[in-house]
Amino acid sequence: MDIRGKRVMLDSSLLHGERQGLRRRLEELCAEVVPGSSGPGDVAFARFADGFEGVPVLPVTELVDAVVSGGGHDVSVPAWFEEERERLAALERERGVTGEHRAATARLRELGARLRHPYVDVTATFRDYTLSPCGRWLATARWDMTDDAGTLQIWEMATGLSVNVIEDIEDGPGWPGYRETVQWSADGTRIAVAFNTNLVGAWEAFGERLDPLGTADVTDGKDAAAIFAFRPDGSGAYISMRGDHEVMGCVAALDRGAVFSNGSGHGDGPGLEQLPEPIPAEFAQRLGHREWFFSRVRWSRDGTRLLGSDGRDRACSVDMPGGRMRWLVRADAPVEFSPDDRRLASVTGGLLRVFDADTGEEAGEPARQAEGSLHWGMRGNAPVLAVVAENGGGVTVHDENGRPLHRLDIATTENTGRGFFEGEQRPWAWAPSGTHGACLTDDGRVEVWSLDGTAARTGSFPVPEGSVAVLWGAGDVLAVLGERTLRFVRALTGEAVGDHTFGEDGEDGEGEPPVEREDLLHGVFEADPFPLAGQGWGVLASPAAGPGAALVITDGENRDDLDAVLAWVVGRRFAWPVRWGDLDVVPDIEAAEDRLAR
Repeated sequence: MDIRGKRVMLDSSLLHGERQGLRRRLEELCAEVVPGSSGPGDVAFARFADGFEGVPVLPVTELVDAVVSGGGHDVSVPAWFEEERERLAALERERGVTGEHRAATARLRELGARLRHPYVDVTATFRDYTLSPCGRWLATARWDMTDDAGTLQIWEMATGLSVNVIEDIEDGPGWPGYRETVQWSADGTRIAVAFNTNLVGAWEAFGERLDPLGTADVTDGKDAAAIFAFRPDGSGAYISMRGDHEVMGCVAALDRGAVFSNGSGHGDGPGLEQLPEPIPAEFAQRLGHREWFFSRVRWSRDGTRLLGSDGRDRACSVDMPGGRMRWLVRADAPVEFSPDDRRLASVTGGLLRVFDADTGEEAGEPARQAEGSLHWGMRGNAPVLAVVAENGGGVTVHDENGRPLHRLDIATTENTGRGFFEGEQRPWAWAPSGTHGACLTDDGRVEVWSLDGTAARTGSFPVPEGSVAVLWGAGDVLAVLGERTLRFVRALTGEAVGDHTFGEDGEDGEGEPPVEREDLLHGVFEADPFPLAGQGWGVLASPAAGPGAALVITDGENRDDLDAVLAWVVGRRFAWPVRWGDLDVVPDIEAAEDRLAR
């Protein structure tokens, strides 16, 4: 961001030692450094998001970047970016990397492209993941419960590279075994996450802020993630909680700072709205009581309904606002709703039952179906359903009314994700077209099937050991995830686009970089180490700006591995191949400090 003329608040650690010169540099840029006692500033820079209520909080590296860049840099994506990237990729296939590639990279660097790697919080495990509505980006939540904070990361599916990171999310994001703890807004600009045991917060998906746009702390404090549904416009969320009314829960704002309730559910506070409509007598009689809790819930795309289940044997639709229950049906968990909100499915008593999600009426005749996990996709305007049977029982594909279309003879994985606390397991992914599907197998592969007309297997390729989830994004790129692995693969060819492993680094003392993260390299520049293939390592200067813009510290033998890890990131949305630009590779810390001192 451009800090010229801004009122800037700083973490106290930035006013001492080697960084105390930052105040002078800020004043030279006509930025006013103000203490917290002087009232809110325009922006704050800190290690952590707390302590600056009502002020956007940016990472320290953004402050240093702004100072080194002479006030700030443009992070917008030029209109020509995607077309030029595609053209240069074709040119590279024909002639290799040329002067045109290097010239385009130089232009992007002038516009604010920054050198980045994905290995932040390297020991944390994947807790949840979800594709953006357009399928072009993947959001991942990584956190270990032994750590105080975790990381929300955005990946570009087309390149398999990380383009944005939101660090130090307290006690989160996500929760072991829980699903839907990370949710996108309908326009793909915001992400809501469950974190800090009971909180829900919303962040800008491609923003630079550490702090959320808003948070809601309204649940009763139980040791579990909050159950919520992000409002499509990204302004708030329905959150399950005990309240005064019969349909439990509230709608909390997520765009206006902190919203709090003590969990007792008494009354509505600022930014908090309960669901006052009573449960109709007919439905209350079926339930045996006048109380409804969602254990899984989603907000319909048009914003008019909540759709979900109690996690046991009931599903319902609730009109919004107000919370009047529209229908209630018997449906054993798990219950899944189609992407267009028109259908829901459940395997109840050995029968697949599909319901109209608008009326609650059955949409077709029940069909015999083995227990398994349910996965909806879309083929044109019609939903299609895949059921991954347990115990290696293959996959059955059904139309929108539950009529069987295909029986796929696949030795399916044991990790079907059918159980409530198996949220990380996603064994099946539909292509956006609905004409293909991908399924994880019990022998460590993913199979790709054509389902348009006669079903046929069109591909089979290995995946990292321990993979439990497959997602199919835009451009027919798969993301295959395990506890610590993430591989991007072209679904129709098996070509690996990106391959990343997070793990316990440095346990044996070998292959460790000579510096730790956030160690000062020279003056205001910090060390930003990352692993390479085998026992290799590299280090960037953080921020990658000024004399550190293209600096990489690594053993010369590892230079060829840099392209799989590094990228020039543009606008925190897109990755540009690092091989298309010139890197300043040096072998050791001493050489790096010499470069940074220039």
